[in-house]
Amino acid sequence: MESMYLWVLVVALTVALVALAIIAIAHARSRRQLDARKAKRDKLDAVGTRVAVEQFKYKLDPHLLKNALNAIQSHAYQSYYALDKLSNVLDYILYESDGRFVPLHEEIAFTQNLIEINRLKISPLFDLHVRKRISESHANLLIAPFVTANPIENAFKHADVQSDNAFISVVFEVKEQVFLLSVSNKIQANTALAKDRKGGLGNQTYRDRLDRIYGNDYKLTTESDGDVYQVKLEIKLHAAD
Repeated sequence: MESMYLWVLVVALTVALVALAIIAIAHARSRRQLDARKAKRDKLDAVGTRVAVEQFKYKLDPHLLKNALNAIQSHAYQSYYALDKLSNVLDYILYESDGRFVPLHEEIAFTQNLIEINRLKISPLFDLHVRKRISESHANLLIAPFVTANPIENAFKHADVQSDNAFISVVFEVKEQVFLLSVSNKIQANTALAKDRKGGLGNQTYRDRLDRIYGNDYKLTTESDGDVYQVKLEIKLHAAD
């Protein structure tokens, strides 16, 4: 009986030893695999760090930074330019247009500033022509303030700025004390301005103001030829007393 118990004990111990050996072997194998994975991961981390450093150095390329600086300076100049034009427009509205009439050169300067502000909203490649044919002898003739703004604002509002052949043309001229403003632009077929051909500028208030100030001494006409819309304003000016 005792020998039987001894045999069972020997078998149990043998099984235990075998199990411990298997566990030890498995642990060692697992440890080697973990070490191999860690080494591989460390190698990949080292490569990734080197690549990141190289990319970082590339991003700090002085030529790229110089280009960025030039872009910032360009935007800063545009911002200053726009603010300067806007300041001139506000000065004219607040301080220089208090009277019923103003010198023609001041009204033209105001309108040119208005054009430059609107120019910033369109592509630099957009075909925008502004011509002024006014001699010094006519520069101080008197004109009602803001009468040139409406046609130009409508041109920028309704112009088809996306087409390749889109354009806005503005011409200021004085002939024998008659001020001539011609504004033409290409318009989209579905704009309100294109649909309202008879309504002209679509701004009756503007026409009413011209009627009150100039009576029969002005002429406002609108023409459309396909997708080109044109406004012509003629005003008989007078000299300062």
